[in-house]
Amino acid sequence: MCLRFCVRGLWLLSLTLSLVPGATLAEDAESLRQELGTMRQEFESMKQQYERRMQDLSDRIKQLEAQPSSPTPPAPSPTPAPAPALPQTAERPALRELLTPRQPFATAQPGRTLLFDLGVAGDFVTDFTSATQEHRHDGTFNGRENRLFPRHVELAMFGRVDPYASATIKITGAEQPTSDNARETEITAKLETAHLTLLTLPYGTTARLGLMRPRFGTLNTVDEDDLPQVDRPDVLRQFFGEEQLNTEKGLEAMWLLPTPFYEEVSLGVFNGDNEVAFGRGSLRDPLVLGRLRSFFELEEWGGLQVDLSGGTGVTADNRRNTIAGVGLKYKWAPLVGYGFPVVTLAGEAIYGHYTMLGASGERSARWLEGWGFYLYGQYDWTKRWASGLRYDWSELLTATGHSWALSPYLQFRPSEFLRFRMQYKYSYGIGLLARDASELFLQGTFIMGAHPTERF
Repeated sequence: MCLRFCVRGLWLLSLTLSLVPGATLAEDAESLRQELGTMRQEFESMKQQYERRMQDLSDRIKQLEAQPSSPTPPAPSPTPAPAPALPQTAERPALRELLTPRQPFATAQPGRTLLFDLGVAGDFVTDFTSATQEHRHDGTFNGRENRLFPRHVELAMFGRVDPYASATIKITGAEQPTSDNARETEITAKLETAHLTLLTLPYGTTARLGLMRPRFGTLNTVDEDDLPQVDRPDVLRQFFGEEQLNTEKGLEAMWLLPTPFYEEVSLGVFNGDNEVAFGRGSLRDPLVLGRLRSFFELEEWGGLQVDLSGGTGVTADNRRNTIAGVGLKYKWAPLVGYGFPVVTLAGEAIYGHYTMLGASGERSARWLEGWGFYLYGQYDWTKRWASGLRYDWSELLTATGHSWALSPYLQFRPSEFLRFRMQYKYSYGIGLLARDASELFLQGTFIMGAHPTERF
């Protein structure tokens, strides 16, 4: 009896222990079901929110895409303006905005250790001519006839000084004759360019201060290694010398005008150190130069550049010399398949007005005038090969005489850093420019490092 009672007690105890975990598991399962239901509700809520945001963004995109085709688009002014000028001329800036300096530019680029660039250029020329021309020293390169010589070797450094200004320094070397009556030559080195450019002046002005090539005419700012032919045109050498208005010291400002096409105007005041045209070399009677340059994009017909230049200054013998010039340059290339100009046509005319002196040494009403021009055309039949022809005509300011020259040339450029030219030049003149000469030029030019050139 007691044994049976004990067995029944043990059976009831084991049954109770087995039911307790089952109840606990049932409670845990119910808790998980509730948590899962809560997560499902939160997920559905978030899904609805994202769908609403996506729908709003899609509606906004459709509105923006449909805005240009709206029949009544918003316009800043009732009178339509030319398409290229709309972003600039729709609103005229206030006077306070014009007087406020522009924001500075960034100076350094990531990964660069120098804030300026270095470049080296070399230009070597050979002038073959007759023994008579060599003896008379009246060739294009006076005193260097029948010689191979370095005409222009340049070390250039340029870059940003700070966010508000940049600077350029060029040191050049060349072979020059010692005198007109001697065969000896010497290698000379000089500081050719050293100027500071202010970039953030009011009224959108850019200014240069120091030693520079002034903006005058079409070729004055072009170094010898970037000339379209081996030599400079005769009219420029007659009016300004072999290197034109180089190494002038002064101040020059430049503005971009708010026109539908590209147009810049520059004005400069210089010492007037050019001995051929001016030579006074004093700011008491400064050399004043100005230029208006316009560029017109003709779409499939190419591009046209027009230069109008003028300058006036006093010579070393106290005479007023006024010079004006007009230049044209046209380039054309097909819109597809050519990354270089195929046809180039250019020319420039220079006029000079020279005041005479009276018996007492004062300026009188008498004056002399002279003028000249050059024209050339070039055809690039491939990216490497080109040929061209230039015609020169010029006369003297202070004496009678005129000359003309014809110069065909052939050019080979293995790359943009290397160029070779062969040019023949026949010159004929009367009066003080009397000559009948033939010359053959060979030229080799190389560039290392940075070397900015003319954009057109």
